[in-house]
Amino acid sequence: MDPAQTALELHADTINRRAAEEYRRTMHYPFTYQNYNGVALTIERAEDCGVSEPFPWDIILRTDPEWSHTDFESVEVLARSISSAVFKVSFRRVDNQGAASSLYDAIWIATHRDERWAIQFRHNLGERSESG
Repeated sequence: MDPAQTALELHADTINRRAAEEYRRTMHYPFTYQNYNGVALTIERAEDCGVSEPFPWDIILRTDPEWSHTDFESVEVLARSISSAVFKVSFRRVDNQGAASSLYDAIWIATHRDERWAIQFRHNLGERSESG
């Protein structure tokens, strides 16, 4: 797997495990998260993550209190350069009983800086429409 996609997979894994310190290390700052429902936040520094801005699992649990983890259905590279990679990820949220949600899509951008790949931007597009 290429290093940008490895960074994406690690970032997702730290969210599922709710691993705060590891999660912070999977990002480049400033980091921006946008959601289809209007939530938008920028985290300027790693120290702000989980302090002045919530962790992603806290955001998910507010609207989906039975959420256990998220499974990717697919990861597609949309654009790539030597310094960034844009991915379309399709995923389902899985609850504590093992039931999966509808399919959701998101755009995640990894950047290469300071000799490492990390996630710098995520945009949750919301539930996939019937037309795909």
